[in-house]
Amino acid sequence: MGMSSFLLFNRGESTPANDLLRDINKICIEENLFFDSDEETYDSEGTLKYTRVYISDLPFRENYSRTLSFSVYDEPYEYQLVSFKWDDTKNEYFKAVVSDDFDDNEDLLLRFSHAILKIYPTAKIWVEEEWFYTLEDLDNITNMPYVSDWCYKDPREIARD
Repeated sequence: MGMSSFLLFNRGESTPANDLLRDINKICIEENLFFDSDEETYDSEGTLKYTRVYISDLPFRENYSRTLSFSVYDEPYEYQLVSFKWDDTKNEYFKAVVSDDFDDNEDLLLRFSHAILKIYPTAKIWVEEEWFYTLEDLDNITNMPYVSDWCYKDPREIARD
């Protein structure tokens, strides 16, 4: 499908990229996922501003198609702010973690998204539609029989299914 997912924080409330990187690594250990990172960029003070992260439920060399790739950003970062006409709060959000296409890995995206929102319960997951997934939404989704197209459905619809 060619869609991306985004971990959003309210503008000015995001977690430093170094802490996100540490927590993503911790999630991978707890969830028995494989983890790697590269392409680190630092500012003049030595603060991590950007990195690439890779996670998989299979060893990377065995099956690259099961790898999710993420860009992790430190706020502020150019072009990472977003707001939505459909969002009644009129908040501006910082896109702190951005996935590449996750097609055929929706189950892995759900595991990761649920785990990261457990650490950052005020953050939201956005998957290029006119809704967000909150921790409560992902708690509900993970407590139901698995639905592979969960990330293409409004969480209010999933609750009714």
